[in-house]
Amino acid sequence: MMGIQRKMSGIQKIFLNKTVQSWLWLALILLVWEAVSRAGIVNRHILPPFSLVLERLCNELLTGKLGPQICNSLLVILQGFALSAALAAVLFLLCIRLPFLTNLVTMLCAVCNPLPGIALLPLIIMWFGVSTGAMLALIVHGVLWALMTQMLEGYHGIPAVYREWGRNINLTPMRMLTGIVIFAVMPGIIAGLRIGWGRAWRALISAEMLFGMIGQLGGLGYYIYTSRAYANLTNVMAGVLSIIVIGITVESLLFAQWEKRTIRKWGMAHE
Repeated sequence: MMGIQRKMSGIQKIFLNKTVQSWLWLALILLVWEAVSRAGIVNRHILPPFSLVLERLCNELLTGKLGPQICNSLLVILQGFALSAALAAVLFLLCIRLPFLTNLVTMLCAVCNPLPGIALLPLIIMWFGVSTGAMLALIVHGVLWALMTQMLEGYHGIPAVYREWGRNINLTPMRMLTGIVIFAVMPGIIAGLRIGWGRAWRALISAEMLFGMIGQLGGLGYYIYTSRAYANLTNVMAGVLSIIVIGITVESLLFAQWEKRTIRKWGMAHE
């Protein structure tokens, strides 16, 4: 009897796990999608079955252009993220060393952060042309201001007693930065990159769909755009599904693990 109770308790713990619940809800949604399409409740030309979309996605990844186009989009995103992180680090250090610049950067964040990147795209295209440079500028706009806003909020949120403690034990500016500031700003860095990732990804896909191929191959947005032009809804759904898979992968393997190994490990966030 006790063994059965332990097993039931273990099963309950599994189903109460947030990750397990998320996957179960996802599986339910996919089953409903498959059933609705297979039963003819929704026209299969409007909503192809999930199994058919998954099969098409695998075929396109293995034999079509989708795989290289996804890699092309991811390469542009990574380049834009690296550039944004470098610019944010430089601006942040300047704000620390030259406090009068903080008001300027804060004002720029207040002006630029709410501004949708897609609204700036015509100007960016005029300045940089229809090129990878234009896409990088769009990504930097989406990431930089969100990241700087979160980092500055984290810096200004450092309790004064911590800074006084650092001065009392004669910490150098570099030790103050590495021993206090980085720990205080880390939640803001992760939150800013999360926000920036979503904004940059949406902006890149939208730009590729609106302005067509960027570079010799194009990206994921261009794949969706051309599939729509030929009324190939299964390929469109395969492209959308690949965006979802990339989003889940980046969140679970990058941001969640980074958060787990930093701010959760340091006791700055709850499990």
